Amino acid sequence: MKRLAAFSAILTLGSPSLALAEELGGYRGIGTLYFTFMGAILIYGVYDAFGKIAMYVMAPIIVVGLYLMLPAH
Repeated sequence: MKRLAAFSAILTLGSPSLALAEELGGYRGIGTLYFTFMGAILIYGVYDAFGKIAMYVMAPIIVVGLYLMLPAH
């Protein structure tokens, strides 16, 4: 549980877009936050269902796919 708390704190404080401070009136910050949580859940689901090797293969694919789904502005 401590690892999850530390990981979420690093993600939130380490990126201005995750802190919703990127721009006024845009949806990229909240979209990044939403897709970060969704990606973490999907990657954990792959790990839980198929194991560590499948997670290492699918994690980059999930992250790139979610990044491409973010709104431009």
